[in-house]
Amino acid sequence: MSRNSPLAVFIADDSAPVAEMLKELLTDPGRIEVTGVADCEADAIAEIHRLRPDVVVLDLQLRIGSGTDVIRAVRASKDLAQVQLIVISNHTSPHLKAGCLDLGANGYFDKVKELGALTAELARLADAKAGKAS
Repeated sequence: MSRNSPLAVFIADDSAPVAEMLKELLTDPGRIEVTGVADCEADAIAEIHRLRPDVVVLDLQLRIGSGTDVIRAVRASKDLAQVQLIVISNHTSPHLKAGCLDLGANGYFDKVKELGALTAELARLADAKAGKAS
């Protein structure tokens, strides 16, 4: 039986220590691999186009630019329609969450309180990619 490729995850976060923590938290060798990291909008958009990850874990606050503009750019590209966009943020107002989901994000998690839910969602997506029942 051939081995399926792991779920490819891209991280966009303005904080290098947070991005590194997310990389360590989310990586599950052979199942979930972080394929790239960016800290600003332009780099994130360029790398998402280049790498075509399965999932982008995206902070709303980037060093230059914003996560909402990354959502808009990815959703405007037909070539990236399959990319799952998962927002992580310290800003957890219901209106902000709803706005991101309306723009095309597939999920929204509190960066502090919902990391367990984020890892569970990525595990679900990895299982779905591997063809396992979720």
